[in-house]
Amino acid sequence: MFKIIVVLHTLVLSSFCSIQAKPLVAITKIAPHPSLDAVEKGIKDGLKESGIEADYQSDNAQGSISTAVQIAKKYGGLKPAVIIPITTPSAQTVYQVASSEKIPVVFAAVSDPVAAKLVDAQTKTGNTITGVSDLSPISDQIELIQTLQPSVKKIGILYNPGESNSVALTDLFKSQAIAKGLEIKLFPCLSIVDLGTVSKKIKGKVDAVYIPNDNTIISGLDMVLKTLDDLPVYAADPESISRGCLASAAMGQYEIGLETGKLAARVLKGENPSFIPVVQATAVHVTLNQKVAHKLKIEIPHSLKKNATIIGD
Repeated sequence: MFKIIVVLHTLVLSSFCSIQAKPLVAITKIAPHPSLDAVEKGIKDGLKESGIEADYQSDNAQGSISTAVQIAKKYGGLKPAVIIPITTPSAQTVYQVASSEKIPVVFAAVSDPVAAKLVDAQTKTGNTITGVSDLSPISDQIELIQTLQPSVKKIGILYNPGESNSVALTDLFKSQAIAKGLEIKLFPCLSIVDLGTVSKKIKGKVDAVYIPNDNTIISGLDMVLKTLDDLPVYAADPESISRGCLASAAMGQYEIGLETGKLAARVLKGENPSFIPVVQATAVHVTLNQKVAHKLKIEIPHSLKKNATIIGD
């Protein structure tokens, strides 16, 4: 009888331990947005596909850097098995805490992790961090604008100079556009409060507007589109097309999350993230808003339509 009790006790303890064995995965986003939600879903699916059953702590900074810092400090106390920050601002705030607490970080949707000082290089990342970069396909975006507007000459870029990822994309877009003979006008905006005023300055000065992956501008996009209702607005963010932008050539957000989840699974299985190269997302998706094109009297070529996602058709 004693042996049976011991065996049963061992089995109960074993079962209890297996229940408790789920790793805690902390996911933080800088702001509420459908694109970031798609990334998060991909992360969870990527972990599941890799055989990881995890418990999740999900947080959203609601567009506030100070809130992002508070979330990072909270994670320092929680000490999850891995932290997955989505976007550059979240990754930067989390990494400061995670590196001191020796918590692995696997970032998602960071345009330029080297410029953001998150990694030493794309191939050897440095201190307990790796992730997936979503550097926008700038060449594809410029080509898309020129295809839809063959006579385009001046493009305005609306961006927040306080977001390093947005600055990196703006610089890339500007240099590549100038090389193609286009004139670029910059319209910096540091706060969502100033978006209405800055947007009004754009009217009459350009033929089209480009918005990079910029959390500030995307958060106030409705105000921008209301002000610039007679101008084609292109976005690096594909989810912005359903909100009224004309077109986007962008990396698939869900796919970015899926790849991030698979990287996180490798870390949870024992790999050192310092030696896992940063993955660059490569699949480019074109999204078009037919209703906006019709309003602006812009004809979408059939060659573009056949491989694109059409909204408002």
